[in-house]
Amino acid sequence: MNTNKKAYICKYFMRISFTVIFSVAIMSCQGNQAQSNQNHADSTKKEVNSQKESNLTKDKTTPSLEVAPFKYGKFTGLLSGDTQQLNSGLKNRKIWLNYARHTNTKWTVLSNRMSKPISEWVTAAKLEKENEPKTLIYPFAGGDFYYSHLFFPKQDTIIMVGLEPAGYLFDVENSDSLKLSKYLNNLEQSLYFPHKLGFFRTLSMEVDFTKGYLNGTIHTCLYYMSKFGYQITYIKAFNIDENGNPTKEIEVGTTAHKRQAIRIGFQDKNGTGVVKELIYISGDLSDKGLSASATKNGTGLYKFLNNRKQIVSFFKAASYLMHNDYFSKIRGIMTKNSKRILQDDSGVPFSILKSTGFNITVFGEYTRTIQLFKTRVQADMKAEYAAKKPAKLPYNIGYNAEFKQCNMQSAIKN
Repeated sequence: MNTNKKAYICKYFMRISFTVIFSVAIMSCQGNQAQSNQNHADSTKKEVNSQKESNLTKDKTTPSLEVAPFKYGKFTGLLSGDTQQLNSGLKNRKIWLNYARHTNTKWTVLSNRMSKPISEWVTAAKLEKENEPKTLIYPFAGGDFYYSHLFFPKQDTIIMVGLEPAGYLFDVENSDSLKLSKYLNNLEQSLYFPHKLGFFRTLSMEVDFTKGYLNGTIHTCLYYMSKFGYQITYIKAFNIDENGNPTKEIEVGTTAHKRQAIRIGFQDKNGTGVVKELIYISGDLSDKGLSASATKNGTGLYKFLNNRKQIVSFFKAASYLMHNDYFSKIRGIMTKNSKRILQDDSGVPFSILKSTGFNITVFGEYTRTIQLFKTRVQADMKAEYAAKKPAKLPYNIGYNAEFKQCNMQSAIKN
């Protein structure tokens, strides 16, 4: 392996571990009731129909299909700790009952420490702008639906990209007590760091999502969606062809689908309102990865992302990857197509945001980085913080949370 490749792998996989806050959470979701056929919104409009075929092309990020929330309701309800699912005839009831007790307690702790402060801050800071794009792209996300939803509650299409596999469903109906216990334990371990540190550690995900019964990011995403009160209306897997178009779409089940991406429809628990969509893509966002994906032998991830011309974007604990020349392609897509970028200092360099036409508002505190990224201190950003003296953030998140010195920047395209 050559030196450049080693450096790339090192930087891509580095998400350090340190003690920050005391909230430790585990997994859950919430089962709900069915609704009739309804199409969900893309980045420009919302419409309802009963077509089954996908039409995921260019700016239209959400295809038409039938939704069937009944099949996921029981499983996600159990994951959420919904006591209504704990009837006397439930298989492995004792395991689920014990799980429900502690998952609900820990979710309450997490909500008080993170969910409520972040949601209140987003509203108070007036981050959301009128008529802004409804599609969010979140590179380097892992399975982090939690924070994307908190910081962007009004977007109806969320596209997350990470190195981790998408995965498939756990077969709860045909699993004995030992397998179920291992699955829940695997899921709990995968959520420890994002809840304690405020971000998914890539090194931990590499282990968590390739061992035992936790085979990809689908599990954390389903947990977060249902815990936020959504019902799951469909789960599909697909590949991306060389032109950036979805292809070979199938329904996700309990066996490996060997697809690059998944899309999950979710709607409020009452079955009203628009059906939103999460798209998770397993892919390499380095220049080499995006260039390879544009060939006939690869998949068109670059084109898939670049076809979304009206977006908002989010970067958090991104390992300062876009400070490197070999992540210039994804950096270019995001600065060209984003109408608003919300990030911490590990995202797009401050100087590049300014040179590409963004008006930047700074939040929180910024004087340094952790030792691992000591070469990534940005002098111009430090000067901006020193001049503006913004208020301290009401939550601790990201790499600098160990210093209780967290920062965010909101960049609006001029």
